[in-house]
Amino acid sequence: MKWNVVLCIGLFVLVLFSAGCISQPAESTTTETEQKNHDEKTVTEEEKPALQNQDASPKATEKATSDSNSVRSDKGVDDRYFYNIKIVAPSDLEQLKTEITSDEYPIYNENNDLIGIVSPRILYLRGDLVDVQKGTEKTGKTFDKTDVAEHLVDIVFGNDNPKLTQFKSNKDYQFWMDAFYTADDTKFLLELAPVLNSLSDTTQFEDEELALGFLKTNYADVPYNFYNIKIIPQKMLDDYKDDRKTNERLIKDPEGKLIGMVADDHLYLLDSLNTEDRHYYMLYGILYSMGMHGTTYSEKDSFFYQVGGARNTELSDLDKEAIKLLYGGRIKSGADMEEVKKTLGLKT
Repeated sequence: MKWNVVLCIGLFVLVLFSAGCISQPAESTTTETEQKNHDEKTVTEEEKPALQNQDASPKATEKATSDSNSVRSDKGVDDRYFYNIKIVAPSDLEQLKTEITSDEYPIYNENNDLIGIVSPRILYLRGDLVDVQKGTEKTGKTFDKTDVAEHLVDIVFGNDNPKLTQFKSNKDYQFWMDAFYTADDTKFLLELAPVLNSLSDTTQFEDEELALGFLKTNYADVPYNFYNIKIIPQKMLDDYKDDRKTNERLIKDPEGKLIGMVADDHLYLLDSLNTEDRHYYMLYGILYSMGMHGTTYSEKDSFFYQVGGARNTELSDLDKEAIKLLYGGRIKSGADMEEVKKTLGLKT
């Protein structure tokens, strides 16, 4: 009996011991879970402001995002850093003018024509701007028509020019270079051609290419009137001088040395001239062939003012106006000084 009691007490103790062993991990597990929850709660509390800021950020920048999307192209490229230029019809430009905001303003030309509207992000320009501006171009200075007419008479009629000779207008002219020309020479002539074109309503020059070297003229339809420029050595120039025709004029430098010859359709220049001198005498010869044989003694900034060895290398505004008058269609080739003066309304 006593033995049974001892056995029961032993089994009871064993059961309690086993229960204790089992309950201890559970208790530990509970503690770790609680600690984890506590840690997560702590982290959540600490990060809550940041998370709130992250959540609030899209809302706070919703307008900025919308604005950003408004300037994105349909290809997804961000063009916020591009400046937009729009070409619009004149009528649309007038309508836009009535809708401009405080950071936009209209643009007018010198004739008070509305030509555009500018803003920090967009520039509107009228589609016919080139045509509008052509009507407002000025040479920089306004001259009385009598001043222009008198200057024209001075630069046209020299001692050897009793009658006016002009370039033809039936075809465009093309500069034709052969002999010892350089790349600078061709560049100079191609830049000169559009300048002359802007001054003439009758004669025009090919301004995209020159005729170079040997010229084939053995075909029926010659596309241009050619103006030949030869850059030649002294020996060849002397030979041309000996065989010159009555309409060919000798060109001499300020020291009296022969440096070239010029006629109605050609110009010969010495190859030893430096680039600056060569281009000066190219312009001199071309203008001479176009009918300007004279000199001015009053207009000191004129290309044709050569008093006391003075030399201007560019056409003055008055020169340009005179050439416009000469090649404007009113004056005809072959007219003498009296006829030109009468045409221009000057006293004869």
